[in-house]
Amino acid sequence: MIKFLYILISLIFIPVNAYAVAGAADKYEVTMKKVELCLTADCTSPTEVAEGAQSVDIAGLTAGAEAAQFGTTSGLPMGTTYTHLRITLNRSFTLEGEVNVSGKNWCSTDSSAAGTATALHTGTLDSDGTPTDGVDQTLYISDADQYGSDNSIQMQYETLTYAQKMTVGSPTSSELQLIYGLTSAYTVGLTNPKIKVTFDTSSALGAGIDGGNNCLMWPEEPVVTIALTD
Repeated sequence: MIKFLYILISLIFIPVNAYAVAGAADKYEVTMKKVELCLTADCTSPTEVAEGAQSVDIAGLTAGAEAAQFGTTSGLPMGTTYTHLRITLNRSFTLEGEVNVSGKNWCSTDSSAAGTATALHTGTLDSDGTPTDGVDQTLYISDADQYGSDNSIQMQYETLTYAQKMTVGSPTSSELQLIYGLTSAYTVGLTNPKIKVTFDTSSALGAGIDGGNNCLMWPEEPVVTIALTD
């Protein structure tokens, strides 16, 4: 019998701004640090299935295979039922792309002003309807705060769509953790489950224009589907 366990994962980085939108990320590289299965929502007694530093461009065609190779499901306790998953990521992402913010206004990732814990990436603004090709740039999961020359772009991580909990700056200041509820509990049987991962980055690059006519950019929510199958 095949058991399917689907986890819809979104990295929820929600801006509050009338001119903030999301577009496709042509490159979206994250560094996975740890993956754990949990018995409860608070994940106080997790079972580690992967630890290290696996960088994956989730916009790439082979991203699913690369992510699935991070860690192993062998040795899971027989009969144990898991209800949640916790993942630890580096807060520093590498993204590339262009976003149509409004009308002819485009924001593109460029080579200057990388994002940090306290600043969003300042990209290139094109107002002639033709975007500059984006380049690889570091976009950081910045601290929850107000950004822009007029504080018009607010980053907050409390309203989550898929994740049940997100902690920025934990377990170290350069990391973040997310806990997700599994769509159905998974009970370990005789066969080690296989991992299948797919990604969607069609709305994974966020951009907004502040009162000073600056393009501010950040990582938005890629949808990640993980299936465990016997």
